Amino acid sequence: MPRQLHRLTAMKVAKEVEPGYYADGGGLYLQISASGSRSWIFMYTLFGRRREMGLGPLLQVSLAAARKEAAEYRDLLKQQLDPLEARKGIVRQRMVDAAPMVTFREAAAQFIERRESTWNNRRHAKQWTSTLETYD
Repeated sequence: MPRQLHRLTAMKVAKEVEPGYYADGGGLYLQISASGSRSWIFMYTLFGRRREMGLGPLLQVSLAAARKEAAEYRDLLKQQLDPLEARKGIVRQRMVDAAPMVTFREAAAQFIERRESTWNNRRHAKQWTSTLETYD
């Protein structure tokens, strides 16, 4: 018998209050904690290692959105890719894209400018600058 997907309904998700995990199929679960908070969990096994991945709280992630995200992660698993690592890579890429591009020369000049007031001798700034220009 094939595994069943989309076992949960919006009505069941809204009415369920008992703490535990409620399977929607395909690794997607509604988790209700002892405090009553609800969140979506994607569980999977890759290379013999069982993993759990949070998809977000029920208030922010709808049943349809959680199903869509779980389907994307199942596609990654078919390619033998870890969904958690893929998500970390996306987050890293967003951070890189958001960060301003600073050259080494600019970073060194900012460093010298910030530290100059703490040096006892004014020549230190000139020595730093000279060294950077020499080996540029």
